[in-house]
Amino acid sequence: MNFEFFAFLVFMSFVSFAIAFLAYAMVVRFMGKEGFLSRLSQIILVPACVVIYDFICIASPSSYRYLVGGLPLLGVAGLALYYRFVKGEDFADPPKTPTELAQANAEPKKFSKKSARIHASRKKRGRE
Repeated sequence: MNFEFFAFLVFMSFVSFAIAFLAYAMVVRFMGKEGFLSRLSQIILVPACVVIYDFICIASPSSYRYLVGGLPLLGVAGLALYYRFVKGEDFADPPKTPTELAQANAEPKKFSKKSARIHASRKKRGRE
């Protein structure tokens, strides 16, 4: 097997991932995550963009294939740098667990008047 062919296949897998990432980001950006049209676009447009761009890369002249394929990789790198340095998001923070997210979004616990009265009387007995 020719090594250049193998290297091109590996390169095209990275390009396909980058195109899928960019297409999904555009669909979510312009149509949102929910809704029928957004779901349909995620199912149809993202794979269509990947197939069409892969065809463009393969059909381009051999001296420009890596240049054409490198554009989406530069786009993903540009997005990562934008969100890191312009938006100031830190990718090193570990993601929160669902329990931590629920506790952060939870409202303070509400007590009934009766339980507040019982709690106050227990507290008063503890001090005496």
